[in-house]
Amino acid sequence: MQSTVGLGLRYSGMEATLTPTATSALHSMHSWGMVRPVSTPRRFRLLVPALLVSAMSGCLPFVQEAGDYEFTPVEIFRDDCGLYDANRDLFRGSLQVTGRVVRLNFGLLDTQLIGYFLAEGDDFAIDGTTINAATPVRGVDCLLDEASIHIDATTQCETRFDGAMRVRYASEQRPAECACELWMRFEAVKEANRCE
Repeated sequence: MQSTVGLGLRYSGMEATLTPTATSALHSMHSWGMVRPVSTPRRFRLLVPALLVSAMSGCLPFVQEAGDYEFTPVEIFRDDCGLYDANRDLFRGSLQVTGRVVRLNFGLLDTQLIGYFLAEGDDFAIDGTTINAATPVRGVDCLLDEASIHIDATTQCETRFDGAMRVRYASEQRPAECACELWMRFEAVKEANRCE
């Protein structure tokens, strides 16, 4: 059995032999082979951007701290079916910030929200959706087609952000009592470390 590997090296059993093409290619190479030598200053110029990119990728340009946050309404615009009052203890979540990416494991329906800091400033937006969630709404057990949560927020300091939240329960074929929305302005504080 013969196989050709690389520049035409043939291996027949355990004995290596060169094809005529490979032999002529090897004779035309100089001591460096086919690699062109690079001077030390040029190597440095190539290395600096790579080092800068790797060093900056670990930086967190945003001051928002990761941790457990409690959401408190400042103003409720719409609450069709008393979602906030019925689920007050579930309006908390664990925030994670990795570069520009923001994740929130939110207590309401165990929803994971994910999004990004906007290009400039301390504003971020996160979204999450839960499908086929079972939850009580106005005393009725509901199987929701979809529950979606959207948050637009602005960092106020390391341990606080505020913004607007929209929670939407969608139920097409279930009781009409199951479909409702909550819109509110909120304040989220990390572990009661309020900044002013």
